[in-house]
Amino acid sequence: MRITAIIATLLIAAAVIGAGCTEEGQPPQQVTGDSVLLDAVSGINDELESVRASTAEDARALGGTGLTSTAGKEAVRQTMLDHPYTESALVITKDGIVVTAVPENYADLMNSDLSSNPQTQRAVLEQAPIVSQVFSLEEGFSGIAQSYPVFGEEEEYLGFVSIAYRPDALIDRVIAPLTNGTPYDVWVTQTDGRVIYDTTPEEIGRNLFSDPGYQSPGLQEAFGRIVAEPSGSLEYSFWDRNWERNVTKEAKWDTAGIDGAEWRVVVTRNTDAGDLQAAIRERQPAADAADEMKAFVAGAALYAREHGRTDALAAFNDPDGEFVRGELYIFAYDMNGTVLALPFQQGFIGTDRSGVHDSSGVAYIYGMSRIAAEGGGSIYYVYPNPANGYAEELKLGYVLPVDETWFVGSGVYMPGVGTGFDTQVRETLVQRVKSARDYAQEHGREAACAAFNDLSGDFADGGAYIFAYETDGTTLALPYQPEFVGTNRLGLEDRFGVRVTMLEIAAAQAGGGYVYVTYYNPDTGLDGLKLCYVAPVDGEWFVGSGVYAGA
Repeated sequence: MRITAIIATLLIAAAVIGAGCTEEGQPPQQVTGDSVLLDAVSGINDELESVRASTAEDARALGGTGLTSTAGKEAVRQTMLDHPYTESALVITKDGIVVTAVPENYADLMNSDLSSNPQTQRAVLEQAPIVSQVFSLEEGFSGIAQSYPVFGEEEEYLGFVSIAYRPDALIDRVIAPLTNGTPYDVWVTQTDGRVIYDTTPEEIGRNLFSDPGYQSPGLQEAFGRIVAEPSGSLEYSFWDRNWERNVTKEAKWDTAGIDGAEWRVVVTRNTDAGDLQAAIRERQPAADAADEMKAFVAGAALYAREHGRTDALAAFNDPDGEFVRGELYIFAYDMNGTVLALPFQQGFIGTDRSGVHDSSGVAYIYGMSRIAAEGGGSIYYVYPNPANGYAEELKLGYVLPVDETWFVGSGVYMPGVGTGFDTQVRETLVQRVKSARDYAQEHGREAACAAFNDLSGDFADGGAYIFAYETDGTTLALPYQPEFVGTNRLGLEDRFGVRVTMLEIAAAQAGGGYVYVTYYNPDTGLDGLKLCYVAPVDGEWFVGSGVYAGA
């Protein structure tokens, strides 16, 4: 199948890519680094203050009805729906005992004694709103805890409510609309040097002062100034946004944060971007056939098996070698997501990209690893196109395992299909799925699936319907295709070979996440490009929904 045919099919199925699949909040044409910085700082503070206002309302509800009250728990649950990037919420007594955990996935934390936890001790000591630094939460991930004290009707201190989230998720909803389509990048660091956000997601979680990749004297001097001074400007040399080559970066920074948080927000721009554009123009157009891509990957996997890992990776990483054909090139990863070959972004080699996601939140490297471990296959993701000024475009990728430890792959761009679903659309989708998850946890599987399958009910709203599967692939809810309920669809592939159910299971088992698929749209009667979000109800089954391009 020619890639042009793929594009045409998706465009027909999705119609015109509209509000659901457009560039996020295109910035004004006269955008400057100063305006990006000003809007970034104010936007981050607005987000933090919005969470504080919601937790303050929760605290008032809990103070009036009791820390274990149903009304208080419902208030906390609603706060999480209002801020869909949040992961969990705990209500903790002044003695450090967890008495409420939302959602029910974290019920095993009930009655836990967290009195020795430094964050708990700080909350009890200060009895004030707090935005913590990043730390390893009891819920099992590294994130921020934003808490608010709870006082009873007699103004006695009872404990606190704590909302947990990954800071990059909060920050990205501010930064993405500001920088998309501009030459500016943004990164945010705590004053201890931990990077909590970067438009190059591989940087998130690193420490400016201890990470081996940052140890040049010039970088250390620049980073030292940034964390020491609340605002300023300077220049430094580092990799460009795609880790392709070293460039000079002009940086301006200011400080965001409330309730104890002090985050340096840094806006950068390459000062020699013109040379980069010239290098881009020298590249040849990519091969345009999906079948050629698959044959290319199969040949690379065979080459790796015949020549061994060391020689094969040397060949794959040669930008002038036989495994680069214009935009069509071979990449390689080990099964845990560490980069082994990336010919035009060799600064990434040796880095762990397992948690990297595209602009719509799809964890595509993790998805590739799961697909490769299952024998190989296709996946959609959004990725910068070097032949188009690194504009983000939808890509159809294909991966094959070399052996049980590593895999190879390649991809073809699908320009014109759309580069992502905007923040509001994604968050509405997440709210819909999390509401269905909460309903399932409250009412149980049988009653919930009956509600999801009811075409006249609240959960079957055209293309916004809720679906449900067991983690072995057994269909539990599919309101517009009831003939599949009770069948196992683990092997389901869409028309381009993307293993729909398997990727959704993988995302659910990772705690929830996004997946692109091409699937039947009950509103149009046609297959369409769809961004799905899934969330586990428990370890045995999950719920999900999606939004179609152009919806």
